[in-house]
Amino acid sequence: MTRALCVALALTVTTAPLQAQGGRIPRKWFMAGVGALLTGTMAAGYALAFDRDVGGCSRVACVTPISVALGGLVGFMIGKEMDDLYAVRYSHAPPIKLRGRELPLSLIPNDVSVHDSTILITGADGVELVQVGPALERLGLRARGLRGIGAVMAHDRRNLLLVGSAVGLYRFPLRGEDPGTLAYQGEISAVGGQGSALLLGLGLGVQLARVRDSVEVMGPSLAEHARVVDVAWQDPQTVWVLTEERLAAYSVDGDSLALRGTLEFPFLGRRVTIAGSTALVSAGSGGLYAIDIRNPDAPAEIANWSGARFVYDAAWRDGTAYVAGGPEGLYILRLTSDGFTAVGLSRSVGFVAAVEAGPDAIYVLDRTGTALRRLDPLPD
Repeated sequence: MTRALCVALALTVTTAPLQAQGGRIPRKWFMAGVGALLTGTMAAGYALAFDRDVGGCSRVACVTPISVALGGLVGFMIGKEMDDLYAVRYSHAPPIKLRGRELPLSLIPNDVSVHDSTILITGADGVELVQVGPALERLGLRARGLRGIGAVMAHDRRNLLLVGSAVGLYRFPLRGEDPGTLAYQGEISAVGGQGSALLLGLGLGVQLARVRDSVEVMGPSLAEHARVVDVAWQDPQTVWVLTEERLAAYSVDGDSLALRGTLEFPFLGRRVTIAGSTALVSAGSGGLYAIDIRNPDAPAEIANWSGARFVYDAAWRDGTAYVAGGPEGLYILRLTSDGFTAVGLSRSVGFVAAVEAGPDAIYVLDRTGTALRRLDPLPD
């Protein structure tokens, strides 16, 4: 009878708050029920083996309720710690699960980008190539031994891989094992392409170039007031340059480059992604910015989201922003007229250091697991 009473008590404690928590049993009540059940079972065993009064609280009538109460209290305290941790983890977005698969990498990864049908993963030991698609087929390792690898890009039709480093821009064959050649000498902090046009980040400046049989510099370089960290083309005549301090629009007219509008940021910029008439700027501890770029002469901030402690990178697909939150995981946001709305947070993808939207999926770089993850995108 005592055991039945403990079981009934535990079931009541664990199931009573279920409806109020939207289907998730609060761990404080669940653990309280588990603690009460365990100590109640021990009290029942005590009652069967020893039912004499030797003084104090030695009778079953005293031992049972005190044991159940203490077990429930200890379980409640443990469960409350678990609930507090859950609340901190998902304070800015609810938990969400994404389907996909992973590919272990042969190098320690730093960044990921998708160009045509090739995924480029940069690391300290080179650039690993992976075929876009469900199979995640390895295509080889390029630029082995090259130090200080940063920005990279590829041209499938030209069989060309461009690798920026601290000492210059190198050309490698995208398919094949031929050695690379130095195409431009000097620091390359960013690189972006539109057709045969290239814009190179030179640390504290930018340089327009063309890709033909070689990389040909077009016109003089233009100085920037802070380090160039990323570039992204809006169309063949407009390219955006992200520095650590601002987002700037440049117009491209033949071989000339001219500065247009700028937008200052109070935080260090890291990455910029163009999605139609909107630019997503990952700004580290400053969060994620959405910028209206319909008028390159006057870019304007639309929204800012700072739910993650640090935003490493962001990708855009079908009206959804996928945000690399480092150890917190992958945040999923939607941009509405009222700003960013959190859709969910996936913590099962590891330390998300970079994210890229491919033609068929979302590709996530898990630095902790040293893996590339291919995730199915959310429906629009």
